[in-house]
Amino acid sequence: MVEANPFDLMAEEYDSWYDSDRGRPVYESELKCLFALVPERHLPVLEIGVGTGRFAMHFQRAFGVDPAFSALKIARNRGVRCVNGAGEYLPFRDEAFRMVLAIATLCFADSPQALFDEACRVLTPGGCAVVGFIPGDSPWGLLYEKKKREGSPFYRNARFSTFDEIEAMAEKAGLHSESVASTLMQDPAGPLRVEEPSNRYVQGAGFVLLRLERKRSP
Repeated sequence: MVEANPFDLMAEEYDSWYDSDRGRPVYESELKCLFALVPERHLPVLEIGVGTGRFAMHFQRAFGVDPAFSALKIARNRGVRCVNGAGEYLPFRDEAFRMVLAIATLCFADSPQALFDEACRVLTPGGCAVVGFIPGDSPWGLLYEKKKREGSPFYRNARFSTFDEIEAMAEKAGLHSESVASTLMQDPAGPLRVEEPSNRYVQGAGFVLLRLERKRSP
């Protein structure tokens, strides 16, 4: 029996968190971090694991792929061109995009390495992938691991990797680290505020973005 996708069953509930008192400062901090690392918002962009389109909607001509139909309906209403599918098996030709995003997606992938391989495949030489993730060894990663143990439907199958593990998977796929930014340095248990990003990897940060380049052929 196929397990029901909670992001399909509860898409509106998940999306509403971004507008909640706790979700809003987290979301705005993550957006600031993304925009600091990705100034070019006019390129054709593919977001893997686009969900309800909260990040892709800020990019012109954005495509999104996700296995959750209900989430894609919300993303489509936000102007994202959506395709149903999994990041490990992207339904796009080789070298189709100059930029690929994967924001808080790797922890939900059945095979993060396969997702990296596919991201590299659909990128043009010289194109970049931007990967945002919650480091598993950060206070935020530990908080979500606790949610997982407590039976959260959204995090029950999540696996949170460390910065070094993410970077190693990217390198194996042929994506080389170009720059990094961090945010959510605050205590996840306390009152939350919008943060300015740091343009480096900060140990303990709850959200880290890596900008990775697909090398051109010699």
